[in-house]
Amino acid sequence: MTMKSLLSVVAVVAAASLPANNLALALSTSSTSTSSSRIRMRSSSSSVLPSPRILESTIEESTLEQTLTNTNDSLSPFLQGMVNEQQELQMNVGKAMDVLRKDYPYFLKRAPDYSIYSDSISLSASDGQIQVTKLSSYKNTFSVMRTMLSLLYDTDRSVVQSRMVYDSTRTQIRVSFNAMLVPKLGALGGGRTVHLDGISVYSIDLSSTMRKDEKTGNLQRNDGAGKIIEHRIEKLLVNGAALQPPYFNAFGLEMMAGQQQGALVGAGAWSFDL
Repeated sequence: MTMKSLLSVVAVVAAASLPANNLALALSTSSTSTSSSRIRMRSSSSSVLPSPRILESTIEESTLEQTLTNTNDSLSPFLQGMVNEQQELQMNVGKAMDVLRKDYPYFLKRAPDYSIYSDSISLSASDGQIQVTKLSSYKNTFSVMRTMLSLLYDTDRSVVQSRMVYDSTRTQIRVSFNAMLVPKLGALGGGRTVHLDGISVYSIDLSSTMRKDEKTGNLQRNDGAGKIIEHRIEKLLVNGAALQPPYFNAFGLEMMAGQQQGALVGAGAWSFDL
């Protein structure tokens, strides 16, 4: 076969194979485009439709809200009154905890907020030596204590810290406190720093917010409901030792205790030997 004939055969074969390659390329491109279109459709579909878990959560929240609304609407006046009292109690407890949290660090500097205490509040100690009743005597007790401590200790350098826990079972607020009393320069008592640790337990008045007047028999609001009715001091330690009477001796107030005893008893503050 001559060279001219060989070139003619090659040209024919190449021309015959060209349409097949173009068709394969077109089919391959179409298949890729179709697959990409399917992927986009699936991605778009999955982004639009919410998951079954989200739908179930939305339905449950709507059902719960509707149930609570229907329950409140269907309560009898008696039950509704109980619900309202419980809500008011929780608000009073929250207020008492906020006030105590703010008052403890400034105990040596200023009087606390007495709006959270009942007029019939009582103060007692675990050893039975402290017995105070009525809000007026309660105020006098801490006023005299704060005044006497400020005579020997620097209120700006002294520190009072506290931790608070609410016992819902007993409806009590428990406060663990620690005070570092730094003596004033040249003060009596040898200039010793005193560390005071203790636990205060505050009980809430659970009486009804409405009570019957003994004289008229009419219902009237009980302003003491939800307020602190009892303050009990537990585990009072001074420099790691249990505080014992006469209490003022532990704070370097031996020389002043005799002078202040009459004032304290006259104020109705304490009924123990200083």
